[in-house]
Amino acid sequence: MQTTFDWNDLKFFLALARLKRMTVAGRALGIDQTTVARRIRALEKAVGAQLFIRDEAGYALTQAGERLLPIAMEVERSSTRVHEQIVGEAGRLAGMVRIGAPDGLGTYVVTPLLARFQRDNPDVDVALVVRSRQFQMSHQEVHLSLDLALPTSGRLLARRMTDYHLHFFAAPDYLRRYGRPERLRDLRHHRLVGYIPEMLFSDELRYLEELGITTPVGFASTSMIAQREAVREGAGLAILPRFMALDDPDLEPVLVEDCVLTRTVWILSHQSTEDLARVRVVSEYLQQVARKERHRFLIS
Repeated sequence: MQTTFDWNDLKFFLALARLKRMTVAGRALGIDQTTVARRIRALEKAVGAQLFIRDEAGYALTQAGERLLPIAMEVERSSTRVHEQIVGEAGRLAGMVRIGAPDGLGTYVVTPLLARFQRDNPDVDVALVVRSRQFQMSHQEVHLSLDLALPTSGRLLARRMTDYHLHFFAAPDYLRRYGRPERLRDLRHHRLVGYIPEMLFSDELRYLEELGITTPVGFASTSMIAQREAVREGAGLAILPRFMALDDPDLEPVLVEDCVLTRTVWILSHQSTEDLARVRVVSEYLQQVARKERHRFLIS
């Protein structure tokens, strides 16, 4: 096996490990996918092992790739620390911050807050990754992840952003046609909109099970935004966060006296990014604004 290789190839390895697809990794690096593939092959030849295999989701790490991953991330962190200490970026608000969030929270809460943050901090670039799944903080897909549950392992730090309430909403036209349920048991006569049970990425999304509701979901989606739009079009009733629905004239609160759920948004970060001012300040900003705008999230 060769004893040396091009350290620069590690950034191509990390990009593909995090983004899973050659085209996406190339786009993130500002190059074409052919170059990514060539540099990955060169790295595999240098280390004498296959680092990726193809699967339905794209490129997955082999056992050799999994062993290389923490080493490559430490090289990346060391390179970043050298650059920041020399250039002085660690203590100033400049550079990229990647934030991961579920679709509803990311679209209706995080997006406007980050836009406001950038008005006062124009040197901070923001990359918001909106996905209905948990993020791999150990792979450092993102600097900050907004999650509904506390981490159970890993070198992660968790800070409470906010609690929020959820309850049923329906379109006014749906209620005129089918009537307004007065109690939870009335829901057996209504159509429900909700998640696809076997595709839930967090147990915190099992709203109907928590309430003991056994009425089948007639319109199901992995996306809360899709659920909201289905309710607006009269597909049925759904449990939605107040921050997504309360100010929408095409949605009416239902069963608020009998059925209100509470969830918590946690801001997760990796210990290795704690010394980056831009990451720390974005986290603190999200927490401060959520406390100030409590009325958006909770029933008074």
